[in-house]
Amino acid sequence: MSTSASASQQLSLSITGMTCGSCVERLESAFRRENGVLDVAVNLAAEKAYLRIDPTQFALKDVSSVVRHTGFDVGVDTYSYQVGGMTCTACASRIQDVLLKVPGVEFAQVNFATENATVRAVNGLVDESDLINRVRSAGFSLVAPLEPEDEADQYQAEVTKERRSVLLASLFSSMLVMQMIAQFIGWREFHWMPAAEVLFATPVQFWFGRKFYVGAFSALRNRSANMDVLVVLGTTSAYLYSWYLMIVQGEAAQGSLYFESSAVIITLVLWGKYLETRAKRRTFSAIRELLSLRPRVVRVRLENGETVEKPTELLELGEIITCIPGERISADGRVIQGEANIDESLITGESNPVHRKVGEEVYEGAVNLDGHLVVQVTKVGNDTTLNRIARLVEQAQVGKTDIQRLVDKVSGYFVPVVILIALVTTVVWSLLGNFENALINAVSVLVIACPCALGLATPTAVITGTGVAARSGILFRDIEALEHAHRVREVVFDKTGTLTHGKHSFVRGQAVRQGRAELYDIYLKAAIALQSLSEHPIAKAFQEHARVQGIDIVEPTEFRAYVGEGVTGKVEGVSCALGSDRLLKRFGHESMATEESDSTVWLIFEGDIVAEFAFVDLERPTSHEAVSRLQQRDVHVHILSGDSKQVTERLAQSLGVASYEYRQTPESKVERVESLQNQGNGVAMVGDGINDAPALAQARLGIAMSTGTDIAMEVAAVTLMRPDPRLVAATLDISKRTFGKIRQNLFWAFIYNVVMIPLAVLGHLDPTIAGAAMALSSVSVVTNSLLLKRWRSQVS
Repeated sequence: MSTSASASQQLSLSITGMTCGSCVERLESAFRRENGVLDVAVNLAAEKAYLRIDPTQFALKDVSSVVRHTGFDVGVDTYSYQVGGMTCTACASRIQDVLLKVPGVEFAQVNFATENATVRAVNGLVDESDLINRVRSAGFSLVAPLEPEDEADQYQAEVTKERRSVLLASLFSSMLVMQMIAQFIGWREFHWMPAAEVLFATPVQFWFGRKFYVGAFSALRNRSANMDVLVVLGTTSAYLYSWYLMIVQGEAAQGSLYFESSAVIITLVLWGKYLETRAKRRTFSAIRELLSLRPRVVRVRLENGETVEKPTELLELGEIITCIPGERISADGRVIQGEANIDESLITGESNPVHRKVGEEVYEGAVNLDGHLVVQVTKVGNDTTLNRIARLVEQAQVGKTDIQRLVDKVSGYFVPVVILIALVTTVVWSLLGNFENALINAVSVLVIACPCALGLATPTAVITGTGVAARSGILFRDIEALEHAHRVREVVFDKTGTLTHGKHSFVRGQAVRQGRAELYDIYLKAAIALQSLSEHPIAKAFQEHARVQGIDIVEPTEFRAYVGEGVTGKVEGVSCALGSDRLLKRFGHESMATEESDSTVWLIFEGDIVAEFAFVDLERPTSHEAVSRLQQRDVHVHILSGDSKQVTERLAQSLGVASYEYRQTPESKVERVESLQNQGNGVAMVGDGINDAPALAQARLGIAMSTGTDIAMEVAAVTLMRPDPRLVAATLDISKRTFGKIRQNLFWAFIYNVVMIPLAVLGHLDPTIAGAAMALSSVSVVTNSLLLKRWRSQVS
């Protein structure tokens, strides 16, 4: 944290990347060369740099540049806030600019639709209170994100307050509308006295409409303009002109005042904002539904056999919990007693109940339908699958698409341009000799213009789209993944674990040296030992075979894995290696592979090839439909496999895939993906293992099965929460539907302004109608986005 001294400033920075004393000397020397650095000391053990600087000569923003230029990096803190007081995208842009001007802030993003702000700042340079105060001085508020329950309560209180305000404003405005209706139906004798119109209009203008004045004042004070400025300029002009007529004409002004226009416009805008808030709330239902699955209380079985209840947030790793039929499981864990059918639909998207028994994993929030389970906790807090899903969904919703960045730039110029158009309208109509028409048309221009619809067009569709995708078991890591998915024209599948079960079954094993058949049990035990530390599907088959045969597993030493080849190590002091034909060649042996050696591995024992073991990996029953759906979308499908030609070819022919490669290494998979990308097509890679991670990272869209390894899911841009390859086509589909909604929203938002503003300039639009249209424009955009909630993955 930085603190000011009389003429200098003390800084404490976190430094990463230092490895030795020479790193310390290099960094200290770099700082000493800078003017304004009065003192510097770098601590290697603490990974800290302590500086005393003269802020008039050495800018805070240059601190991180010096560190990075020297070859190291600075620690970065990430802050998340809820933002209060925004009324349109111009507000979000202004807050973002304010945050980026804080010394030490490297990244700031404010999302108008989600009302969230994300800030990344250099550790030690930024005080949170400084961020909050600067935003407050701009007329907005930053507060820490609330817990789901507290957020729901706060939202309900805000909605109740908004509803009360809009109903009272409607009551006052309706008195003025009665006069308008009477005039419309020909009852021209009915007029309110001017004093009565003032009495009805003034509370609406300055009490219920005060939020617009506050927002407009804050915007103008910061030399910017937003929707509030337009509303205030338009309605205040009509209100003050009515006062002018009343003062000049007296009772003769009766029937010619525009108090009803200003009051009705504000009331309609309030109604629009109220309906918009409620509609926006529905777009966030995905995260709220996920977090609501977490039970608040859990039953824990103690060592003495007693069962006690405790809050879920106090649950610890390794504790034993119980779950009876009808309850939600309180944490991720492994079943150690009992079996039951589990409803995991809101977590994995699997609509059918899944049977779980001893040794299998269960998820927090899943419903136990019919059995009594005893579960050992393996993940708690933020590490649970439920929290990880919620985090990914939220992360995917807070970014900006390329088109949204363009829209934000347009919105930044929108309000000033509209004000200019209104001024020109006033001048031109005044020159034509009718100031009253000039004023009314200018008010219509100011009121009809709506930057909010433009600002909401993209984020509301993205939020709804990622939400329904998560409900179907498709998790987008970020908004870029959602954006690129609908552009995919080539899908590359790893074979094992994606198109096949990835669960090999042990078929046969035998000694390959004559006279050594009696040693087969020793060889088998050595092979099982080597595979005990591997995550490869064949390793799991070995482990399952050991369990069935009752073979004790010995842990190997000096274990090493060769990706795409096999493993080596010592088993009870004997050097062993187990793997494919490529591993044999690595250790100088001749090839043992034949066209019949499907998924076969060989054991090298004391330098000799002594045994072979064969396995089979069955095709998933949904793989054929998955490929067919992609081909129907004109997407080219490719299969990459580390298996033999015969195995890969058999699967490709079964699925109707013409493009396939066999004997693929992680490097060759990357090369194949890169080759397809060089053809100019969007490429998606689907995999689940460590050996797929490089190709997943290389592809524009990496898709990982959640049943695979953690590293594959960390690298991939999309995670499928259940091992169903049909979800790949569903991923592309929800992306296409979401961006279709974005295009629809932007089209109508732009067309609305392009058509309505000229009509207002030409005098064909009454201010009251303009206010109603403006209020409905934002609501229509949000409502259109909500239609995405009807999307289903069509995967059951």
